[in-house]
Amino acid sequence: MERKAKQVLAECAKHGLVVKLDTLEKKRMARHWHVGFEKQPGVLEITDLGDAVVLKVASNRDGGWATAFARELAKKRR
Repeated sequence: MERKAKQVLAECAKHGLVVKLDTLEKKRMARHWHVGFEKQPGVLEITDLGDAVVLKVASNRDGGWATAFARELAKKRR
């Protein structure tokens, strides 16, 4: 796993988020996670492309926190 992805996942864990799904996207050979709070709606998708980490929140999966948190993470990565 790319160091950047480890940092993003560690930051998520600091805020109480847990990994709900951990898969390998075969088409892109990319590691892909869904993270969220244990008993709260919302999902942040994290994809490690090797040279970049992509954060995504589907419009129907924000849960009132995911988009804002993704923006916060993106700022910290710069």
